[in-house]
Amino acid sequence: MLPQFYTAPKLGDDQEIFIPVSNIIELLPDRTGFVVIYKEQPRKFSEATSYPWFFRYPNNAAIYNADGSLRFQIKLTDNLESSLYIESFAQESIEHPDKNSVTINSTTNPIYSFYTLFAVDPDSPQLIETGQQIRR
Repeated sequence: MLPQFYTAPKLGDDQEIFIPVSNIIELLPDRTGFVVIYKEQPRKFSEATSYPWFFRYPNNAAIYNADGSLRFQIKLTDNLESSLYIESFAQESIEHPDKNSVTINSTTNPIYSFYTLFAVDPDSPQLIETGQQIRR
């Protein structure tokens, strides 16, 4: 029996899949997979705390297929010393209403009055710049 803190997203044709992390996830619009954003350290109730179920800043998110296999790690930057990281999920962008969106933050200056909004491409590890900002 799986612990009660496992996440069980309902994907296409209402199938449930159990994943070993307690992070907030968001389903892809076509329900062929899901996005996970990881915090700086593994969550307290996450069973898995390493690859492929945990990614450190700055490229701290991944897309998984409906069967739970890793599709790819989302790439925010090639500079692994960057202070940027993927903060949270957000409303869809105006230009890409058919894609999940995320906000970006910085460990060196986390108190901006606006978040920068990026769209998530389910077919590419690169985030899509939207040119949009949303108020905190």
